[in-house]
Amino acid sequence: MNNRQDSLTELEGAILSEVHHRGRSTAFQVRKAFQVSPSLEWSGSAGAVYPAIAKLTASGSIRSEKTDSGRKTSLLSLTAEGETRLNDWICDPARAASVGLDPFRLRAGMWSALPAQTRRAAFDALHRRIGEEIEGLKARLTDLDAVERERIELAILLQQARVDWLNLRLAED
Repeated sequence: MNNRQDSLTELEGAILSEVHHRGRSTAFQVRKAFQVSPSLEWSGSAGAVYPAIAKLTASGSIRSEKTDSGRKTSLLSLTAEGETRLNDWICDPARAASVGLDPFRLRAGMWSALPAQTRRAAFDALHRRIGEEIEGLKARLTDLDAVERERIELAILLQQARVDWLNLRLAED
């Protein structure tokens, strides 16, 4: 494994992953994939995705081929360099195992500082919301390809672990 992945951000890795997974896609289609993601952190904002695609294209990781459509659309595909960088990113155990940005974990330590009644109300609301999230994720499982199915199944397991943690804390209160 080389060190090129050090300069590849998670957004860039996710973009390479999306282009690889979908094949010849457009920048708009890549952005749309981020917008429909169940993660709020993947906003799919044009101000983040398009510059990242431009950077990956300039670095030689993405090939952009103009089409004949009236919209001046370009089809994106990975170059050999892009494949190598994507594989390095995928196989980086330190970054893949990182707990990363986790809004739940970030707040968890602070919940104990809340008054018991406020904490209980927050936990009840979280419990309901996570249950809704799990049901929404399960509903998405029916028409997914293998790559997206794995991602959604992991999201369901993560949400279930959060429910289990909440249940322990609710039993303590």
